[in-house]
Amino acid sequence: MSEPRQPLVDARESRPLKGIFLTVVGIGCITFNDAMMKLIIDDHPIGEAIFVRGLFALVPIAFLVRRAGGIRSLKFHDTAVQLWCVLLLVGPLFLYIFSLRLLPLSIATIIFFTNPLFVTLLAPWFLDERVGWRRLTAVLVGFAGASLIVKPVGDAFSWIIVGPLIVALLSGVRELVVRAALARETSESLLFYSTMAVMLTGLATAPFGWVALSGTDLILLAAAGLGFGFGIYLMTDGLRYGDASLLSLYKYSGIIWALILGFLLWREVPDVWTLSGTGLIIASGLYIVYRQRHITA
Repeated sequence: MSEPRQPLVDARESRPLKGIFLTVVGIGCITFNDAMMKLIIDDHPIGEAIFVRGLFALVPIAFLVRRAGGIRSLKFHDTAVQLWCVLLLVGPLFLYIFSLRLLPLSIATIIFFTNPLFVTLLAPWFLDERVGWRRLTAVLVGFAGASLIVKPVGDAFSWIIVGPLIVALLSGVRELVVRAALARETSESLLFYSTMAVMLTGLATAPFGWVALSGTDLILLAAAGLGFGFGIYLMTDGLRYGDASLLSLYKYSGIIWALILGFLLWREVPDVWTLSGTGLIIASGLYIVYRQRHITA
């Protein structure tokens, strides 16, 4: 997912509570998309599901592009950066959906939220940003939490936990690339071309065998696509009302959404290991954001 560009927020529009609300609902929509994809991929190829979902996701993305100035907002200047953003989304997305097939929704989501830890570790190389001992300690605490979560999954699934970790790592690299790219590229162009690339990659898997979609399948994929697209739209809109560093704190509500959806749809009940590890990951992530805000204030 592309990092939305921070819009200019004037005094009339500075309403952080509205920004927080939009962020929480937006991340909830994206988590709902994950849940719908998990429901569909047991019986359908991943590429097929990703392609059809993308068709519906383009609807809210089109609204986002229109609001940003239409076709002009899709103009790009750096082909290499756009290609890197595409490559760092396509592979990780397929891997994450595959991981969802084998892992509980809550576990996959929680492990993915180690993403800010990787961003912090990689920032010195990509952004020439100094990371002090406090944030490095927080990173270690977060990874300690992730290691606790491996246990509840059980020996039969322990290997697949590497999937969301790799996705978190590559997504962290992509986030840093996007941050640098936003100096010249629009967030709308990065999102649009990456979405199209994902769809075309999914379409390319058709010769390997697709399964006919029932009406229920189409409803689930439509819900997933619209959930993803509107999630991006709402989170982008939230940046009009609050500071990006503040709103990033509330992205962790995605873990709460995953726990709720996991229980309602699959009766996933987190045990003490999962809850303890989750607490450490959230605490470390929140502290990293706090330190970043303190340093840049």
